[in-house]
Amino acid sequence: MPSSNPFLDLARNAILGPTTQTMNFGKLLSLPDLKNSDARVTARLIYFTSVGLIALSLVFFLVISLVAPNLTGRVTVMALMTVLVSFGNIVLVNYGNLRLAGTLLITLAWVVVTIGSITAGGISAPIAIGYMIVVLLGGVLSSNRVNLYLTFLCIGTGILIAYAETNGLIPQAVQYTPSARVAIYSFFLLAALLLQSITAGNMRGLTANIRKSEEKYRSLLENIPITTYINSPDENAYTEYVSPQVKKLLGYVQDDFLRDPLFWIKIIHPEDRERVLAENIRTAQTHEPFNMEYRLITKDGRSIWVKDEAIFLRDESNQSEYWLGVWTDITSRKVAEEEQADLISVMTKRTIQLQTGADVSRAASSILDLDKLLPTVAELIRNHFDYYYVGIFLVDASKQWAILRAATGEMGRQMIAAGHKLEIGESSMIGWCILHGQARIALDAGEEAVRFRNPLLPLTRSEIALPLTARGEVIGAMTIQSELSSAFSRADITVLQAMADQVGNAIQNARLFTERAGLIKELEGRNTELERFTYTVSHDLKSPLVTIRGFLGFLRDSARTGNMERFDRDMHRIANAVDKMQALLNDLLELSRVGRLNTLHEDIPFGKIIQEAVELVIPPSDETRVKIIVQQDLPVVHGDHLRLVEVMQNLISNAVKFMGNQAEPRIEIGQHGFDQDGKPVFFVRDNGIGIEPQYHERIFGLFNRLDPTINGTGIGLTLVKRIIELHGGRIWVESRLGAGATFYFTLPSN
Repeated sequence: MPSSNPFLDLARNAILGPTTQTMNFGKLLSLPDLKNSDARVTARLIYFTSVGLIALSLVFFLVISLVAPNLTGRVTVMALMTVLVSFGNIVLVNYGNLRLAGTLLITLAWVVVTIGSITAGGISAPIAIGYMIVVLLGGVLSSNRVNLYLTFLCIGTGILIAYAETNGLIPQAVQYTPSARVAIYSFFLLAALLLQSITAGNMRGLTANIRKSEEKYRSLLENIPITTYINSPDENAYTEYVSPQVKKLLGYVQDDFLRDPLFWIKIIHPEDRERVLAENIRTAQTHEPFNMEYRLITKDGRSIWVKDEAIFLRDESNQSEYWLGVWTDITSRKVAEEEQADLISVMTKRTIQLQTGADVSRAASSILDLDKLLPTVAELIRNHFDYYYVGIFLVDASKQWAILRAATGEMGRQMIAAGHKLEIGESSMIGWCILHGQARIALDAGEEAVRFRNPLLPLTRSEIALPLTARGEVIGAMTIQSELSSAFSRADITVLQAMADQVGNAIQNARLFTERAGLIKELEGRNTELERFTYTVSHDLKSPLVTIRGFLGFLRDSARTGNMERFDRDMHRIANAVDKMQALLNDLLELSRVGRLNTLHEDIPFGKIIQEAVELVIPPSDETRVKIIVQQDLPVVHGDHLRLVEVMQNLISNAVKFMGNQAEPRIEIGQHGFDQDGKPVFFVRDNGIGIEPQYHERIFGLFNRLDPTINGTGIGLTLVKRIIELHGGRIWVESRLGAGATFYFTLPSN
């Protein structure tokens, strides 16, 4: 049954077990099992102090009864009070209520000393020395602030008692015998000794525990597979401790770090040092946990990766203490990550290569126009692989030059506009590649001996030149340039060469398609010529036959009548008709022969061809009337000597015929640069009557004569066009009526 007195219930519960109602003195006399070390120290202090006070009170009561019987009453009250409160403190300690127990113990000491001083007559009583015990108890059981208040309380109480004693407000002072004074002083000295012994015991225990904990902690730090360190709390982060594992990690010993507190900064990899120090300053200011991965240089010069994790620790008063951190070797993980990243990079690059190959193949099969195919392929390779520059060169008809036909970027457009070309030979990577039919690689462009250094491509650091082959013949080359050194691996070269082979086949297919389209166009032209030829046979040749037939009747009449004058006149007309028909037939025969006779092509200086043609066309009597200006240093051309003289003969003859009434007739012959295939462009320019733009194409047709009053059959320019095209060139005219005419044509050079 619970009683109505809570204190008795508390005491009973402390003595009786939770399941029995029998007395449990063992529990009463033992310390509770508290997990908190600070609580255990406080409980030990209160417990043993209370037990000691109970023992001292009983002994003091017995001694006073013997040496100062007159004080027995007062001592009995104070001893009984001390025993009861101390016993209550023991109960409170067993229940874990340490704060209340400590407060009761301090209060007990103050009350006993104060009551004893008042009843003994004032501050001069020996018991007043007990205030020192009160202050000592406050120092070990409360905080500094509370103990300060307690000290002021004791001083104030002493002052009040002294004031009361002076003014007679308290009983007269008791006269103590020497024996009584010794007994009282001994009690308080023993109480002080008790406190000192208990405190010293606690300190020894704490010191032993600290030493044991430190040994365990050090053993733990020095045996775990990571390196621990302690750094100062400021931004300098001086090393104060580093565990021995640092030797296994870096090859350096502890003394290396302790002799030079900033040694850890010196061994950070130079590429990582700036960001590590920046993060160190930031966390030193914010006190956030430090967490970074960076590289350290070992004693033998290797680079290893570590994960650096540190936390900022403070003491109980929240003052900065130190940084506690660990270095974990993550080199294996980083290597695995790098290998994985490399593998992903390789797979990504391989996927891009396959995609690019598919795109190039699709473009090669769907685009048959070289002017569209080559730029498309160059842009695909550049964009997919993120290269600096891609250019495609094709071999010209002379087999001496590689002409740039497609290039990426603004610099590529500038080079194409300027007619950029490279000589096939040892002077450039493209020329070498075409000459030998092999790829040429410059992993360091600055060290490549045969590389052409293009000022329009200043950022090139590595380059590869790949031959473009078709049916076993090198028809060109592709240059791929990068801003990075050593940008091309063996796998890249294999894939790019495969693409180059695709491009070479695509170029050949496009050329075949262009050739087929040209043949179809030529066939259409031949059909048109055949239609015109049929018309000529039925019209132009019919006219002289009609003339001959008509005048044969007149000849018969003249012969019958004997009119020989008329006979001769009609015979002359018949002969003219026959001559006209003979000229037409000769021109047709000449046109049919062009391209069918197997003639030997040779290298001829174009100036010599002009000289021979001028001698055939311009008689010595006309040399002063028509001024012919021939450009010097004309190139050598490759072709049929006689046919090319025939071309120039026709063009000069036409210029003379259509000079009109020009007071100062002039003919200019020369070269005007090169076409996109590298062929020289020649011209024959006159200051004659000119040609209206609508007739610029018609004049090259069979038997097309713009002025019937001028002698000729209208087949000359048709013959010129046929001969030039059979040499792989082309011809066109630029003219306006009354402003002369300029005939441009291309021929293969040597």
